[in-house]
Amino acid sequence: MSLKRNDEIVIPLSKTKVALLLFGALAFVAVSIWIWSIADTQNRLNPLFVKGVALAGISFFGLCGLYSCIKMFDNKPGLVIDAQGIVDNSSAVAAGRIPWDDIVGVKVYSIAGQKVLVIEVLDPQKYVERGSAFKRMLNAANTNTIGSPISITSNTLQIQFDELVNILTGSLARYRETGQTTSYRTGLSR
Repeated sequence: MSLKRNDEIVIPLSKTKVALLLFGALAFVAVSIWIWSIADTQNRLNPLFVKGVALAGISFFGLCGLYSCIKMFDNKPGLVIDAQGIVDNSSAVAAGRIPWDDIVGVKVYSIAGQKVLVIEVLDPQKYVERGSAFKRMLNAANTNTIGSPISITSNTLQIQFDELVNILTGSLARYRETGQTTSYRTGLSR
């Protein structure tokens, strides 16, 4: 694939994948509600602990369901790669515009069998501070866990993960060759 200065690669959101995430989230909310309902009648664990677990499940998966509902009606592309850099709209903590000059490198990180493409940037704090207080908290946690506030999965994109890695690393290398970026490093480990 040839990527020229005026060309851009647009990777749309996958409505099918988003719908599957929504149904999965709703199923986990239903299970969490059921766990809450049996908390006082079961005798294996402390009922307060069981209700706490249920409440955490309802909260987390409820937020995932809400996010999925919002993404179902989001017509913006999930990821755009162009002459200026990357525009990430792929997740609840999407980074938005990431200029090539901010990108130091990319690496693949695996968390519980889930592969994520980590975008390493010159000034992580700049990206940690973007967005709402909740998003800033998640970005800080991302930085502490994987070393960068920016990570991209193919979970909501119309692309397979390996193809995403190839396109993004290839695009970064081409832009690096044109002198647009200041440094470049890949740490692709699978």
